[in-house]
Amino acid sequence: MYRLWGLIRTDFLRRFDGPMAWVFFLLLPFLFTAAVGAGLGSTMNDAPPEEVRIRLAVIRRDAGPAVDALFTSLRGVNFDLELVETLADDAFGLIVPEDFSGRLLAGEAVTLTLHIRSGSNSTPAVEQAVQAAIGRVGGAALVARNGIAQARAAGLVTTPAEEATLFSDLLLGTLAAVENPAAAANVVWPAGVALTTDANAMADSAEHASAGQLVTWVQITLLGAAEVLVDERLRGTLKRMLVMPTSRALILGGRVLATLVAGLLQIAILLVGGALAFGVGWGRAPLATAAVSLAFALAVAGMGLLLATLVKTHGQASSAVIGLSMTMAALGGAWFPLEVTPPLFRQIVRVFPATWAVRAYEDILARGATLSAVLPSVAVLLGFACVFTLVGVLRFRHTAG
Repeated sequence: MYRLWGLIRTDFLRRFDGPMAWVFFLLLPFLFTAAVGAGLGSTMNDAPPEEVRIRLAVIRRDAGPAVDALFTSLRGVNFDLELVETLADDAFGLIVPEDFSGRLLAGEAVTLTLHIRSGSNSTPAVEQAVQAAIGRVGGAALVARNGIAQARAAGLVTTPAEEATLFSDLLLGTLAAVENPAAAANVVWPAGVALTTDANAMADSAEHASAGQLVTWVQITLLGAAEVLVDERLRGTLKRMLVMPTSRALILGGRVLATLVAGLLQIAILLVGGALAFGVGWGRAPLATAAVSLAFALAVAGMGLLLATLVKTHGQASSAVIGLSMTMAALGGAWFPLEVTPPLFRQIVRVFPATWAVRAYEDILARGATLSAVLPSVAVLLGFACVFTLVGVLRFRHTAG
């Protein structure tokens, strides 16, 4: 135990041997938390968001009830329609062909041309909204055609004009029924049962900044184990220690444990500072916060051990620590809410421990998660820790000589 304490003490003295170490450890995390919180505060509104409507230019080459039904559906999915003769290059546009109504009545495929804005962030939303509107009209048209077939079989309609009139009535009636259903569910809860609706709540700007910057800067501290191990390997210190009557496990464990203690200390300081300086509710679920913090620290410390076996020079180690920390933080949602990113992106970035840590912290802060609720994230982080540490130890046996 005395030798282990000596290794930890030596590591701390080397890690904090200059003012820049303290700048990265304390000053920059708080400065960036304030800056990011202020920046997000100008774009994130804690109040319910206002409905966003998109302008859609329409070239109408057909008219009638079917086209009116299409326009009603488009307005129902947050489009403001503007009839035009030509489509501008910088506008979203839709061309309704002249055979739209006839093909819809006949049950034939009809093609509408959608013009999109290249490079616009709204393009996917526009495409999905137009597809949704067309789907509504297509479904209503199918119901209307079935109604006409039954009416024709019963002898209620005999001419094309009568069929067209009935088709119009059925089409518009079906769409109206979809928009305003006759039956609605009314859920009555037993006495004493409270319904929570914050399952998808987003963290506010201060909460997101505090959690995100904690993850960002603690990663730098924890991955810093790679710099220490590489430096000792290059100076020959590590090899001399390995030939001493001290077990390899004690030497390696001391280095990793020293880094882990530094990381946990930094987490504790940033949690207390976030609560006092920015009013973030880190005390709402202390057990959940502690579990996520410990699992995250173990995962990144293990990654630091593995990183030490992959780089050759101190410069490579330093660049890898900063670059990897910033990249994982940026992609993992530490700098901006992942809720604004596409679903595929949110799935891909799950390969980073930072993603799971940020999500778990925000579950605690914004969604009132307790220890049991964050256990899945904790389990994933511990899985990262086991894999990184195991591979790092196996590689360390070969790289340490």
